[in-house]
Amino acid sequence: MAVAPDPGIHPQALICAAAIVASLPLLTLPAQAGSVTASSIWDKSNAIERARQQLPAGAVVTAERCQETEVGMGNYRYLCTVEFSQPAPAATTDQ
Repeated sequence: MAVAPDPGIHPQALICAAAIVASLPLLTLPAQAGSVTASSIWDKSNAIERARQQLPAGAVVTAERCQETEVGMGNYRYLCTVEFSQPAPAATTDQ
């Protein structure tokens, strides 16, 4: 009776395992990211202001983008998104 030779570990399995191990530190990033979207019928700056009012405390704005949509003859709606990151809470020490 013949026994099949042991092929060993497949190179693609090693690459996949290395990729998983390399991505593990990304699961514990020190900051959280998010976005807030708001709209306005007045102008872009008003839509951005409305979105900024919804930011959580301590958030740091990383990007702003707006879309202008015509909703009728000469009438526009501005939809703006403010992206932010939020630093992880500082470590506290019990004394």
